[in-house]
Amino acid sequence: MKPTASGVFAGVIVLCVCLTVWFTMARPRGPENVALVDVGATNAVTDQVGRALRTVFSYDPSQMDRTSVAAQDVLVGAAIEQYNSQFQQAKKEATENKQVLTTAVRSIGVMDLRPDSARLLVFVDRQLVKGDKHESGVGQLLVSAVKAGEVWKISDIRFL
Repeated sequence: MKPTASGVFAGVIVLCVCLTVWFTMARPRGPENVALVDVGATNAVTDQVGRALRTVFSYDPSQMDRTSVAAQDVLVGAAIEQYNSQFQQAKKEATENKQVLTTAVRSIGVMDLRPDSARLLVFVDRQLVKGDKHESGVGQLLVSAVKAGEVWKISDIRFL
């Protein structure tokens, strides 16, 4: 039995469909974790989280209410609860002792970056001024952030 042109054509079509499916499924996917691979996204999350941490961990006794409101804009979920549970004590001490806390972010390493979430290791310097006394210290934080629209917000903070 001799193959007909339509039979050969149908066979070629089936082969093309099979190869298309095969190569689509076998194609290597891009990395799920794009930390450092996507420079723009990495810069965006480090810049926004760095600013948020300076906002959250810096205060002046004359501007405690403004600091609290600003913190609510950059925090979500568990981070808001963490902050609110500690802020009242910090506000009391700052007001009674006239203490000013300034936090500087020294370095941020993005450990994991997804389209809507990130985990970062952050190194900070803290300066505390109480009257004429100055104290300084360093800290390491493990920060989780989520993307809300175009803005990264802190969802969890762990002190290391």
